[in-house]
Amino acid sequence: MGKLLIILFSPPMQSQDTDTVFEFAKAAMEEGHEVTVFCDTDATYNLMANQILPDQITPASKIDQLIKAGVHVLVCRESARLRGIDVQKNLIEGVVESSLGRLAELMEKHDRIIAFG
Repeated sequence: MGKLLIILFSPPMQSQDTDTVFEFAKAAMEEGHEVTVFCDTDATYNLMANQILPDQITPASKIDQLIKAGVHVLVCRESARLRGIDVQKNLIEGVVESSLGRLAELMEKHDRIIAFG
């Protein structure tokens, strides 16, 4: 099957993009595709562990579900740093610290690329 790269720029306050990424990634995984989600700029806020609430469905809880389903989720370390986010302490377990240089490599290695935000 194919390799899909989804780039997310939107913050959780614009949850329609995160919702679409969730549904798109979930469907692609179910079809057997390898899926990677790269969060850049304000999308880094979607990855905050303290936004996973037991009684609510939040953008962070949806991203957590994707990680548990086998989706690779990466965050731009510089975008996180500029927003005061400590990648080691504040993000959902399983999120991988990355960079724009790595994003360029991913773009070369994936069959399809979709960006939201």
